[in-house]
Amino acid sequence: TLSAPALFAANAAAAAPVAGKEYIIVRPPVEYPKRPIIVHDFFAYTCPHCLTFAPMMEKLAAELKQMPDVKYVPSPVAWNSDLEIFTRTYFSLSAMGRLEAVHMPFWDWVIREQHNNWSTVEAIENDIAQWMSKHGIKVEDWQKMIKSFSVVSQTRQATRTWKHYGVDSTPSIGIAGRYITAPHLVGTRQGAVDMTLRLIEMIRKEK
Repeated sequence: TLSAPALFAANAAAAAPVAGKEYIIVRPPVEYPKRPIIVHDFFAYTCPHCLTFAPMMEKLAAELKQMPDVKYVPSPVAWNSDLEIFTRTYFSLSAMGRLEAVHMPFWDWVIREQHNNWSTVEAIENDIAQWMSKHGIKVEDWQKMIKSFSVVSQTRQATRTWKHYGVDSTPSIGIAGRYITAPHLVGTRQGAVDMTLRLIEMIRKEK
């Protein structure tokens, strides 16, 4: 029979996060300052699993924003240039101060509605502009913003970030440029949230 300290140590070891299974070590790491610990929320408007995961990520984001040594960064992903319109949409809504009101309804529309005419980039862009016009954003204002230097620059930076991390599926969560975890790695959505918090603690304990 194990002594109490030995039993505790065994349980702790058994519960330790497993690299390559519950999280991935990013090699080479993305270079960020040690503090704040940056947590990237990698999602795609075209990803149904991301939409399902979004409410849990919102709760995690609220928790992380209470931590002075952590910075939560939403990071939209577009797997190719034809889909960059969706990343630019996120940053356009943010720049126009409409993210809180429009982000989730737009995402729900992309995933749940039928878009039979989305065979070209132009068709997608026109549909999005018309959808925005129905939600209080003038088409001309939208088209100007989505093509703006700031939005294009942020889109390029977001693309560089997920590529540097080596993200190959969404949803995924990047921690400090060093680790990635995700529901498909841990096995559950809540498990991915819990693993994110554990990886933050691992980094905090480093000297």
